[in-house]
Amino acid sequence: MITTARIHLRPVLPADYLRLYEIENDPATALTWRYRGEMPSLAGYEPALWKQTQQIMVVEGRDTGVVVGYLQLHDLDLRAGHGWFSLYAGPEHRGSGLVMEGLMAFTEWAFGEWPIRWLYAHSFEHNVHSFESGLRRGPAQRLGVLRERMLVDGALTDVHVIGIDRDAWIPSPLRRRFNLLRNRRI
Repeated sequence: MITTARIHLRPVLPADYLRLYEIENDPATALTWRYRGEMPSLAGYEPALWKQTQQIMVVEGRDTGVVVGYLQLHDLDLRAGHGWFSLYAGPEHRGSGLVMEGLMAFTEWAFGEWPIRWLYAHSFEHNVHSFESGLRRGPAQRLGVLRERMLVDGALTDVHVIGIDRDAWIPSPLRRRFNLLRNRRI
């Protein structure tokens, strides 16, 4: 577990699945790359949640104990040295910075636990700017755009590929600030 003054990042527990389902079932989230607009039923959710996934970490508000979002590490290729992550925030916590703080903790955790050089994420056109604004001061970079790749609300939308390089993360000022925040967790 990684703890800061505002969050706990911890491995998911089966007791968290209903909350994760609620987060993903929000209309703004339900159109994810993974489900392509076809959210599974609650009964079929657990197998769908873990498909191609190595680890799920939840971001829990330290003051409330409420799961505000979660991150998945999936599609690892250890020979190539990379993995993909997905980030989900509860609608009532979007813009609070809690899940972005969770992303920094997740990045620290992933590069510390797995022998990978790159973490990648897909971001739809309608939320790429929010995603990037949370990491603007960090080592994340937009690596490319898959033009009109996914159908969202009946229209084709661009999918942006964002990457975080371990060699850029380790010495980054963002990581140093995060670890100061982490160490001042009282």
